[in-house]
Amino acid sequence: MSDQPRSGQRPGKRRRWFLGLEPIFEAGRKGKRAQTWDVEDELIAVALLGDVTIDLSQARSAPGEIAIDAYAILRDVDVVVAAGTHVELSGGVVRGDLHNEAPDVPEDRRQRTVHVQGHSLLGDVTIRPAG
Repeated sequence: MSDQPRSGQRPGKRRRWFLGLEPIFEAGRKGKRAQTWDVEDELIAVALLGDVTIDLSQARSAPGEIAIDAYAILRDVDVVVAAGTHVELSGGVVRGDLHNEAPDVPEDRRQRTVHVQGHSLLGDVTIRPAG
């Protein structure tokens, strides 16, 4: 097996998947989700028949820039960010919404940047501040 990255993946990048496939299983069984964790560089959330929540507010460690691909299909993807996090939200919607409720952060106060590419089909992708 080669150590070469797969196409579209940069060397040294780490990726984590979050799947909401209720009633089969939901990201973080029975509503219990890890609150302190080491955040990867790329996160992919797929909410299909179950909601997905990504809580970045209490991360033990996180890179300066995080890329999130969020797919809300019939359900919702929520991203919770800590104070000082700059959020860039883009994407496409078919009968759903993309919401960025996180306040703007001046460039000199940014602790990290989160790039969210949201895709919604009868669901919502929402970014909100912690608390």
